[in-house]
Amino acid sequence: MKQAIICTLLISAFTCAELFSQSANSGTLEVHFTHLRSDIGSIAIGINTSSKGWPRKAEKELQFKKSGVKDGVCIVRIPDMPFGTMAISVLDDENSNVEMDMKLGIPQEGFGFSRDAPLGLGPPKFEKCSFEFVKDNQQISIKLRYMGKGK
Repeated sequence: MKQAIICTLLISAFTCAELFSQSANSGTLEVHFTHLRSDIGSIAIGINTSSKGWPRKAEKELQFKKSGVKDGVCIVRIPDMPFGTMAISVLDDENSNVEMDMKLGIPQEGFGFSRDAPLGLGPPKFEKCSFEFVKDNQQISIKLRYMGKGK
């Protein structure tokens, strides 16, 4: 009987140790949005893990009220993000209508992409924006660009 109890305790100890030694598969991503022109409205974020739908159909959409904007910088923390390859598109949604306002085909609100990928005749490709999210509390920075009114 003692041997059965000892065996059970040892198995439990190894199982608990194994659970605690497993690495988490998600973490917190901290995004620094820079060059914001105002503290009005919200930040709309689209996250994709592949080129499918990029950037117009995000796999995950988030919206944050702008708060604590200082010197054109707003910091957003996104908890429980799964580790892996991803790309982020962002809209400085000054009127909080969750869409890019256009005038004669020119964006009237700010926008940006992870890795500050350069623009061509359209949005940058997923591969130019993608990055590896591999550790908890990882930080990235995205510069907002403005083309329309009040640049």
